[in-house]
Order: sequence, then structure tokens, then C-alpha cells
Amino acid sequence: MQSSRGKGRSGFRGGGVAAKCTDSTRHVQGATDRTRVGNGVGAKAADSTRVVGRQVNVQGCTDSDCSAGTVVGRCTDFCPASELKLRVRERLLHRYEGGGGSLDTLRPVKEYSRPAAGQAPPCSDTVRTPDTLLDCVRYLVREVLGPRLGVKEGHLELYDFVFDRLRAVRQDLVVQGVKDTTSETILSVCVRFHLLFGHLLAHHPSFSTHINTSHQLECVKSCLLLSSATSHNHMMEAVYILSNMDSPSAISWAIMQPKHSPKLQLCLAISQAYDQGNSVRFYRLVSTLPLLLLLASAKYCQLMCDHALSVYSKGYRAKNARYPLSHLSTLLWLSPSSLLHILSSKGILVKEGSVWWADKASQDDDNTSSSSQSQSCHYEQMDCKVKEVKDQLDRLVLGDQQKGGVDKVVTE
Repeated sequence: MQSSRGKGRSGFRGGGVAAKCTDSTRHVQGATDRTRVGNGVGAKAADSTRVVGRQVNVQGCTDSDCSAGTVVGRCTDFCPASELKLRVRERLLHRYEGGGGSLDTLRPVKEYSRPAAGQAPPCSDTVRTPDTLLDCVRYLVREVLGPRLGVKEGHLELYDFVFDRLRAVRQDLVVQGVKDTTSETILSVCVRFHLLFGHLLAHHPSFSTHINTSHQLECVKSCLLLSSATSHNHMMEAVYILSNMDSPSAISWAIMQPKHSPKLQLCLAISQAYDQGNSVRFYRLVSTLPLLLLLASAKYCQLMCDHALSVYSKGYRAKNARYPLSHLSTLLWLSPSSLLHILSSKGILVKEGSVWWADKASQDDDNTSSSSQSQSCHYEQMDCKVKEVKDQLDRLVLGDQQKGGVDKVVTE
């Protein structure tokens, strides 16, 4: 099990929250952010960020709070007046901010600005208050994200815009050192945003799964560090474990928790089945997960499928050995058609409704086809659950659970 799954492990490891506390603040330290948001923001937005950064630097800082090394946000607008004036003059407003002749009543939102060497520290007038940041996040999800999720062709541009503005929100939180329930709420929204778009853009060639997952894990770990001082966030605990099933430190952290919620117990059982290579138990438990937790486990569903097929191909290699396709699809939590495509891409013969492990089917496609099929093997099952709440995805991202429907699919 170890050797077959090790090849599919990602380049970064989630690690334990307690062992890597310093990682938790990376979500807003732009100077040490080593991820390249190559497709996260457009070229025009990047130019705008550089121009705004120079503008803030020229203004300088005269507040006593800034000189003392502590910034207390005073801006109550979504976009500081100095940045808005500059972006309007340079025609750098995004079309989701009312630029480009848009007729929508959209509001400009502060862009993410990567700190540069020698740049003056941010001033109170350009840093938004915690309440403003929370209102801004809700506005981005309800007014910008929600009405446009139905247009599949615009998902990448929508993701780029909201991702950039959420990074700016997280930056303002750390500049002020906000470590309360407001910060925890905002970080939770960021986690759900990255989980959702990790699924919606899974097949887009310009989408970087690595960058998206990196920011998701940073927000999860920061959220858990905050919740340990306030109240336990059981959903974020579960997301953290399901996103790091191959990390011994993450599993050890979960086991050492003084109190295990039902969600955490389920996730530990799933991670144990994954570590043991027990594909039958793994998929039986995964199929019971609510939507957000299911999206968090997507990578490991793919890895377990590859491992299970490798084990079956060795165990049933006898010349006359056959295995019913319908039964195998049930065990692997796949539709017969999806499993048939995966087996064909791997060169495994399927005829008369049975899998012939000893025989090899003719392969017209290259290895790229096999990799593509493996990466999307459980996309169909997850997409079915997403479509159940397609009209309420904005509420899913915000975590609103006051009414029936969303909370049943998300948190049951």
C-alpha cells in the first residue's frame, strides 16, 4: 500500500497544527508567500496592484499607531479612497466592480497588494476594520459569487477575482492582528470557497490545483489555531484530516485532541482505512460524508482507486479469473460507465460484463488518457451532490444553515 500510494502524494504536506504553528500566518504574509498566483489574478489586476502599492508608499504614514508598529484599521469602505481614486483614473476597475460599462450595482473592493522591499508599512486609513472585512466577504459571496455560479464559462474569471479580494481581506486581518471569532468566520468562508472551486474548476487547463489547495490548507490551519482559543470548529477539524490523510503528524494531532466530535471520529476511521489500504471500508465511509467533507477527500479517493485496481489486478491474475463489473463498481463507489472508462484507459479488458484481469485490452491512447481518467474518477459522484444545492452554493460558502436543504447536504 505504501509504495503504490506514495507515487500519488502531493508535493506539499499538511503537517500537524501544533508542530507547524508558524505556518498558520503564511496566509497573509505576502512577502513570504512562495506560491505563484499565475492564474489567480489577471495581468491587468497585477498592474493595478503595483500602481496602488506605489501610491500607498508615497502617502507615507503619520498615525501614531503605525509608528508604534501596530495598525488599527479605520477604513469603513470596501476599497480605500486613495486606491479607488487611482484605479478609477487609470481605468483599472474590474468588470465585477462596475468597470467596463457594467450596469450592475457592484462596488469596488480592495485588491491584494504584495509587499515590496523598502515599502512603507500600511496606514490605518488604508486598512479596513474587522466589521468591514466581514461585510466585504459576505458581499463578495452573495452579490458577486452567488449570481454568477450558474455560468460555467465564467468560473475561472470569477475565481480569480474573488480569490484576489479574499487574499486582501486576509492580509488586512493579520496586519491588525485580529484573532477573534470574526477572523475565524472569514477564514472558514475562505476554506469553503477553495473547496468548492477546487471541484468546479478541476478540469480547467488553466486552473492550478496546487495553489488552490495550498491556500485552503493555510486557511484551515489558521482557523484551527484560532478556534483552539475560542471554541472548537468541528467542520474545520474534519476538513483538515481529510485533506491530510497521508500526513502522520496531522493524524497524530487529531488523535491527541481531548474531545472527538462525531465528524472527527468518522474522519479518523476513513484515514485509518486509507492507511490500511482497505478500499471497501474507505469508500463505504466516504460515501456517507456531507458535501464539503467529500470535496476535501477528493484527492485521496483518486489515490485509493488506483491502489485498489492495482491490488485486484494482481490478486485475480489467473488466466480464467473474472470479476463482475457491476460488483466492482459498487465496491469502488463508481458508476459502471466510469469504471469501464478507467479500466479501458489502464489496458484492462472488460467483456460480457466482467473484468478479465489477465488479459490486456488494446490501448489507442497514451498514458495521459490514463492519468486524466484516474484524476476524475469520482468527479461524477461529487458533482451529483453539488447539483443538489446548485441554487444555494453561495449559502454553502458562507456556511448559512438556518433553513433546510443546504445544511442537510453539508453538515448532516
